Amino acid sequence: MSQIVFQRDFSRHPLHYFILLCVELVGLWGIFWFSYQPVTQLAVLIGMSVAYVVWGAIHHYEHKDLHVKILFEYLLVAIFAVLVFGSLLLRT
Repeated sequence: MSQIVFQRDFSRHPLHYFILLCVELVGLWGIFWFSYQPVTQLAVLIGMSVAYVVWGAIHHYEHKDLHVKILFEYLLVAIFAVLVFGSLLLRT
């Protein structure tokens, strides 16, 4: 997405991006809060990923450009994030 398109989308839907930011910040707080419980951290990370995919689906549904390809992209990014950060959390 180009810079101009993002700025225009952000100015039209600031609440969408604020909600995404809040969800991810709460998830990040949860990861730090449960710093000595790696399984709980993984659960928080998975919850963040699910929230990201749901946010993307709602966002694109309201834009009327929701396609399977877009959902698949959100899902792949979420799975990749869980694999990368989950492997860092659960390393021993």
